[in-house]
Amino acid sequence: MTRKRLRSNRFLPEYVSRFKDRHGKERFRFRRKGYPDRYFTATLGTEAFREEYARFNSLVAVHEGIEESRAARMVPGSVADLIWRYAANPDRLGPTETTQKKVRRILERFAEGRETRPVKGIRFEHIDAIITKARAKALDEKGREVGGVEAARKLRKELRRMFAFAVKLDWIQSNPVDLSERIKVAPAERSTGFYSWSEDDIAQYRAKWALGTKQRLAMELMLWTDQRKVDTIHLGPQHVRGGKFVIRQTKTGKVLRLPIAPQLLTAINAMPPSDGLCFILTEWGKPFTVKGFGNWFRDQCNAAGLPRCTAHGLRKATMRRMAEQQMPNATMKAVSGHSKDDEVARYTQAANQERLAEGAILQLSDWEKSNLNPELDTKSAQRAENGQ
Repeated sequence: MTRKRLRSNRFLPEYVSRFKDRHGKERFRFRRKGYPDRYFTATLGTEAFREEYARFNSLVAVHEGIEESRAARMVPGSVADLIWRYAANPDRLGPTETTQKKVRRILERFAEGRETRPVKGIRFEHIDAIITKARAKALDEKGREVGGVEAARKLRKELRRMFAFAVKLDWIQSNPVDLSERIKVAPAERSTGFYSWSEDDIAQYRAKWALGTKQRLAMELMLWTDQRKVDTIHLGPQHVRGGKFVIRQTKTGKVLRLPIAPQLLTAINAMPPSDGLCFILTEWGKPFTVKGFGNWFRDQCNAAGLPRCTAHGLRKATMRRMAEQQMPNATMKAVSGHSKDDEVARYTQAANQERLAEGAILQLSDWEKSNLNPELDTKSAQRAENGQ
């Protein structure tokens, strides 16, 4: 096949190139070291194209063709054998490729040094020891902090599911994770998660980064769509339909239709004209990666004198704002895309306690005044004046 490479690769995602085949048709190809080469079937800029790109980048794609040869060398009934069988159906790992990638990483870390260990020999006390070790915070080879309560909880959750699969395979009679100790969290260990931006933080950031800057647009996009970084960084003109954003969430697969707030529209219109597929691009004119955007935005917050603020903290700030307006959970979930009320509760803990408490006390005060016997109230006031 005769291919003609095109130079206009400036706005393509990483590892994607375009060319014209011998029929003159424009084609797109995914090429990444260690990954199978793939050709896109969807049109550039569509949700289908983005989904294909995510699938080509997924760990399932990385191990495609490698797993079969690896399976031939596995010890039957071992931990490695169980993980391979369990992950053969990606749906067991999670509903989306993003979740599947994270879960697979958790299981592969668990398997390190235990690949040949027989599953039937793993008891609940072994699980307890593994969870305890995962709970202890430490630094990895890159100097990053790993471990902790949440890491231990996620590990126990995924191990419980995987060993339940081992029970179905009839490799073991009972799930050792079910018999292990539940993770109890001391008050001092409870994490409040990412810092939620206050109204003063938002005003300070806006004062630093004026309309027309990429920094300002990034903040307004996060604040007014209330989406995760992985979805916000890919937003572009192609997602606007009928004056609304149409977003398919990467993590949940949900399709959300969100109106564009006037403040956000102003920030978008203030930007210089661009033919890019994303509103926010790197200095080289390419879409951000999730990690790259997080690090870049972290630097912009630091430049604005906001060292505690992060991109995810803006998602919490929007939830806080809705909570302060006493919006019902169903309304908040319609914006954020959360499925469960307990998920919403984690983000609404930053609601303005002082403001809500003030409203409650005033309401109680008005209620008492309207129900108190005026004659008794007058006598009580007279006794107080006479020192009785």
